[in-house]
Amino acid sequence: MLAEERRFRIREMLSVDRTVNASELTRTLGVTAATVRRDLAALEQEGVLVRSHGGAASHAPSTNFQPSYEALGRVNKEEKQAIALEAERMILDGDTLFLEGSTTVYELARRLQHRKRLTVVTNSPLILCQLQRCPNINLMCTGGDLQKDVFYLSGLWAQRSISEIRVDKAILGVSAIDPTYGVSTASSAEAQIKKMLLKVARVRIALADHSKFGNQAFAYVGPVTDFNTLITDSGTDAKHVDALRESGVEVVVAEQAPATKEPRVPRKSR
Repeated sequence: MLAEERRFRIREMLSVDRTVNASELTRTLGVTAATVRRDLAALEQEGVLVRSHGGAASHAPSTNFQPSYEALGRVNKEEKQAIALEAERMILDGDTLFLEGSTTVYELARRLQHRKRLTVVTNSPLILCQLQRCPNINLMCTGGDLQKDVFYLSGLWAQRSISEIRVDKAILGVSAIDPTYGVSTASSAEAQIKKMLLKVARVRIALADHSKFGNQAFAYVGPVTDFNTLITDSGTDAKHVDALRESGVEVVVAEQAPATKEPRVPRKSR
């Protein structure tokens, strides 16, 4: 596991529990105590936490935690790819889509390159670049203010673009989801975009890996019932899946493909 991914996971744990235990981190991350000490020292230098005997405590408001796009892209990548595969099955040739900027939605965009007669609107420069050479996709971008850390277009221009369209399906990433509280995100600018997308789409689809459940972030988006369908991975706690289904949301659980082992090459006898 790369240092950036380890430190992202430590940040995630702090955002939920506010404290971390060094011995628990060694078990969870599968690294030595010395590695954990270096990670905690680096995060303390960044102002993320304050070290204490045997662990550390969060130094920042948990609801405002917003990791970089690169860090998000490395975490739970296989789960995001499995979720993207299930999302692709819900898209028909000829659909008009809004693909919101998120790492999981980006994985979906990669799978759409050979689809036909799609119209795709996005507020993600990365999705725009991914699909810009596809001859059978009519591609549009909202414009707006670029959030450079997450490559996300928001603000007045983006809102105005969204207010003037209607789409068959909006596919949104989810930063935090609590079946009782609802959906939320670390940025009020992103929350405003999500709220508008929920109004302009005939079908609203949320993509969220297991790490997003049971959390509450700074900016409220809406109740879980604002979404027709939520796609997650098999690591999501069954209690969250059951609660969503009881509220009337269709939940699709994506199964990861089993890892393939390299075939063994028999050794020649001497």
